[in-house]
Amino acid sequence: MDQTQEPQLPDSLDFEFSLKPNPDEELGQYVLSFWGKAIHWDDAGEELVVGEISGHRLDIALAVHDDFDPTQLFDSVVPEIADFAETVLRNKSCILPESVDAEVPQADCECLVFISELKVGEAHRGRGLGSALLRRMGRMIDLTNCLIALKAFPLADELGKPAEPEEIARVKRFYERHSFIHAGGEFMIKDARLCDAMRKKMALRKGR
Repeated sequence: MDQTQEPQLPDSLDFEFSLKPNPDEELGQYVLSFWGKAIHWDDAGEELVVGEISGHRLDIALAVHDDFDPTQLFDSVVPEIADFAETVLRNKSCILPESVDAEVPQADCECLVFISELKVGEAHRGRGLGSALLRRMGRMIDLTNCLIALKAFPLADELGKPAEPEEIARVKRFYERHSFIHAGGEFMIKDARLCDAMRKKMALRKGR
């Protein structure tokens, strides 16, 4: 999902991902929830979860086709997505902008992938785990004409306590390295067409 150079991942790591339609019968056709985790196996063969990612993929194009109000869709999943729509999608439309190099044109956004959580255990940071989880998310989910969004505001380990400014800055730098841009408030976004996986698909289509 990115072009950054990352450290070699340890051989003792495994990754698991799961996808599940929203349990609400009406939303299930438009909303897909995803979970992923990085698992470290110690010398005794014990499993330790060292990184996690979770979120939702909202099929905006299908909802519009079915005359299902996208605003209702944003409001029905989790509060953070409703806040994102209110803060960033002020006109309730989702547009993928033309890239600076004009490699990708402006287009309607067909889906929203909202990352609710991406975390790596402090002792395992700096090894490329966060980037690996992002890449695997991109392989598991259809990102065609998607906008990827998140709230870059981590919570402190102590429940209800805000994170320190240094931690917030560290998280934002991480997403900036992966081509996310600030979009208002604490929200950051990325055009999925700029991800490695989508670039390869687009190159293959042009080559046909």
